[in-house]
Amino acid sequence: MVEESQIQELVKLAKQGNTPAFEGLYDLLSKPVYNFLFSRLRQKETAEDLLQTVFLKVWNNLASYTPSRKAKFSTWVFQIANYTLIDFWRTRKETVDISGIENLMNFAEDPKLYEKYDYLWQALYSLPDEYQTVLELRFKQDLDVAEVAEIMDKSLVGIRVLQHRAIKALRNKLVQAKKI
Repeated sequence: MVEESQIQELVKLAKQGNTPAFEGLYDLLSKPVYNFLFSRLRQKETAEDLLQTVFLKVWNNLASYTPSRKAKFSTWVFQIANYTLIDFWRTRKETVDISGIENLMNFAEDPKLYEKYDYLWQALYSLPDEYQTVLELRFKQDLDVAEVAEIMDKSLVGIRVLQHRAIKALRNKLVQAKKI
């Protein structure tokens, strides 16, 4: 795992126009950002397109990024990804969303699990978008509450409440489907 100090050094170099440094940032962050986008969209091509849009926005706005003690660079990138996803959905007539739930880090590494747990994804489809986003960021992307709060522009308490409600709603959906 790369330390935040190494990422900040790459950011500093990329801000000076160093393309290989930006490529290094892309290499470090593209997979988790792609996994976030794919799990929300469940469309490979669209997730790939949005991934490119996210990193184009990161490149174009890199000068405005300022390191913060409370938020890592990856948090800033995920925030851009989240807003890009919201913009994408606003411009579409139909919405397709999906997300993760507690301890689903394995899903990012084994796409076959998506098929095996189709009932779970169907339950997730029916949750409100904010619930899907908080579950995805907290449990599949394994971000802490502070990072998710920064990405979703909410308070720490707000994220904890949202997470609790999302898990409760998902549990209720699964009980109704008699899968747990």
